[in-house]
Amino acid sequence: MTQLNVPVGLRAFRYGLRRLGLRAMLNQLSWFDIVLKTALVTLYVLILYAAATTGAMFNPFSEVYETTLGAWLMFGATIYSSIMLVATLVKVVLVMRYRPMASLSDEALPSVTVIIPAYNEGPDVAKSIESIARSHYPKHKLQIIAIDDGSKDDTWVHMERMAKRYPDQVCAIRMEKNGGKRQGLRVGFALAAGDVLVTMDSDSIVERDALRSLVTPIAADARVGAVAGNVKVLNRSQGLIPRMLRASFVLAFDFTRAYQSQIRTVQCTPGAFSAYRRSAVEAVLNEWNQQSWCGRPSTIAEDRALSNLILRDGHEIVFQSTAVVWTNVPLTYQGLSRMFQRWERGNLRENVTYAKFCLTPFRKRYWLAANVDFALNFLEMFFPYVLIVASLAYMVINPFFALKYFSFIVIFSGLMQSYYYMKERDTDCIYGVLYSLFWFTCMWWVVPYSVLTASNGSWMTRALPAGVTAPKPAEEMGVPEMVLERVAA
Repeated sequence: MTQLNVPVGLRAFRYGLRRLGLRAMLNQLSWFDIVLKTALVTLYVLILYAAATTGAMFNPFSEVYETTLGAWLMFGATIYSSIMLVATLVKVVLVMRYRPMASLSDEALPSVTVIIPAYNEGPDVAKSIESIARSHYPKHKLQIIAIDDGSKDDTWVHMERMAKRYPDQVCAIRMEKNGGKRQGLRVGFALAAGDVLVTMDSDSIVERDALRSLVTPIAADARVGAVAGNVKVLNRSQGLIPRMLRASFVLAFDFTRAYQSQIRTVQCTPGAFSAYRRSAVEAVLNEWNQQSWCGRPSTIAEDRALSNLILRDGHEIVFQSTAVVWTNVPLTYQGLSRMFQRWERGNLRENVTYAKFCLTPFRKRYWLAANVDFALNFLEMFFPYVLIVASLAYMVINPFFALKYFSFIVIFSGLMQSYYYMKERDTDCIYGVLYSLFWFTCMWWVVPYSVLTASNGSWMTRALPAGVTAPKPAEEMGVPEMVLERVAA
């Protein structure tokens, strides 16, 4: 059948799909995605329809105001919602104005050292090293330091293989005992020869131009002390949780860091992929390494901690959306909750650290904007969860309220997921709405629980997989004397 013989309606439908980019998306979707996304859209429509037809969506539930506690909660919710609405609109404007810096030429790029600490990562560490070694970056300016932090699996075997494959670039170091990621990075910093230091997680891979994009702002602007990369989900196809996190990460990381970059105050440079000016790191290295919480050495939030100290010293931190790194995320509810607990505990600790210097003249530009953003983020760790608990408790008394609760989640998360669609041009934004429903019903407890257990510095996700045993390499290696001397210094 020729194009002219195709019915006008079908031709118009195909044209519309092509213009929206949906035809290519549909071709890439698996049957699992098609069925699940169709079911989810149907669920969202049913929630909105039920909330609208029953009147729950517009019902003020005035009986809540009859109690003093309820009246105060509703008053607080109104004030908080108004503040956050204004803040969100300002953030949207900043994000719309955000543009990543264009990469420099090979001649203008600085020398760089990429540090990859690993613990029980197995073959994934080889993929990480390989992706960096094959980057579009001048080879004579690139050094890669891979550190086996006392792994009990075959991580060291894969590191040795990469060191032999790229002998002029890769230096593999084996620690006899596990000292934690912060100590592994410290060893890497001590051995680094580059003017720019890049940290990278051992379960991540970068795009070919990501490294040159990441270091460009440091080379081009003397005020920039660090740069945050753009973290995306690598194992999206392995389950429903990674599918939801793929959409969530774009809002949690891309959107947030894009507006923070406009005020030159990205609060957290991700461990998955970030760059630091060497002089900025050296100025705070000992303090960073000796940080403690409740009298015990800090073993989590090393990325946020380093960002805080660099900001305190007056440097600016920006985001490069073109510096894309793909990383693995948990596949199970237990793994996800543990990851979030570690993040939120670190977030609370470092918010306290930031609060200690936020009122000092720690920077010349965007001082007020940086502190307002910090205050709003700090507030988000507490007040929303009071409202969530109150809402869930009220549902027990009046189940009708659940329709209003769920419909508002669908509406507002749907609006926010429009950003994901504009950035990624795929329909995983449908999973993003599901993630919001999932979070506000099944994961909300993580933040208050993490705040109450902030003294717990365990990673909780670094255990050796069941059935995996340590290999016996041909030559046992400890930390070289040179490294120990430089770390001690």
